[in-house]
Amino acid sequence: MENQNKVISPSTRYQGSKRRVLPWLKSIFNHLEFDTVLDGFGGSGSVSFLLKSMGKEVTFNDILKSNYQTGIALIENPDIVLTEEDIQFIFNTNRKGNNKRVISSLYKDVYFLDEENILIDKVISNIEALSELYPWETLRYKRALAYHILFQSCLSKRPFNLFHRKNLNLRTNDVKRSFGNKITWDKPFEKHFRTFNQEYSKFIIENRKNNKAINKDIFNVDSDFDLVYLDPPYTRKHSNSPQNYADMYHFLEGIMNYDKWVGNIDNSRVHKPFICCTSQWNNDVTKNFDMLFKRFSKSIIVVSYGNKGKPTVSTIVKLMKKYKKNVITKSQPYTYKLNRNNGIGYREVIIIGE
Repeated sequence: MENQNKVISPSTRYQGSKRRVLPWLKSIFNHLEFDTVLDGFGGSGSVSFLLKSMGKEVTFNDILKSNYQTGIALIENPDIVLTEEDIQFIFNTNRKGNNKRVISSLYKDVYFLDEENILIDKVISNIEALSELYPWETLRYKRALAYHILFQSCLSKRPFNLFHRKNLNLRTNDVKRSFGNKITWDKPFEKHFRTFNQEYSKFIIENRKNNKAINKDIFNVDSDFDLVYLDPPYTRKHSNSPQNYADMYHFLEGIMNYDKWVGNIDNSRVHKPFICCTSQWNNDVTKNFDMLFKRFSKSIIVVSYGNKGKPTVSTIVKLMKKYKKNVITKSQPYTYKLNRNNGIGYREVIIIGE
């Protein structure tokens, strides 16, 4: 008998993606009764895509503008894909408007090679210029999909798939390597782009529901959903604050704020992070959990968490019981793909309140 919880989903280079535990999440969602769902910290879109493929009406939310494009491209988008003509336009069109050199002037020798920086500048300009070819109802999805594919292409060429350090030298040094994939790093952007486009085109699905993507702080999202799924950044035991995804992916946020990039750089740090949005979530996390549980108290609440996070799982369960009669937890072992040592003793935990 075929495994009913089998999940085929888009690949992603984003850290913290739940893609590897989607079959487990599907088995959990299958035992809950709901039609409308909010993915409050949408991130890579993996869980939203799972829910969309299950026939649910999905609202994807993320405070990062780059992740918002992912939500538009994979969740809200019903059937729009990029054609060969689109890709030719994006990579080969030379326009008067695409002579801006924002990335090539700001990030020389930081993340990409000089010729790659110039190309990214050009690609961004041409993605924006798709407006010359399509009406808004088509352009919205074409542009979002192009940006999402560009993001994944950028991450593929980055050591650790992040922008947290100035470490281009890890790509360019002629040394024996114990990690990474130099073949992937050195593959041209256009080849990466075409490979991802071929893959993602297969995952643009229509489930006949009013799916949408929004770009808000979770505390400003409406509360009218059958189920709310929360996978927030959490604080590890040796840290004092939640993981800062805006810092890890600031370069992608810069792309989405291209004309504001130059004036919003933290030049005190060698990797020159783009200064982007801040979330209330980075304050008192225990208080924030309580606020969200109260806000969504009329919905089924499902929280993804880690057994080594702060506050503790028992604290979160206690908070949820203030608003929910039935609270259960499920867990399974989990190891990090890039850092297996960091995953010793780690368990992925799901907390369900009904």
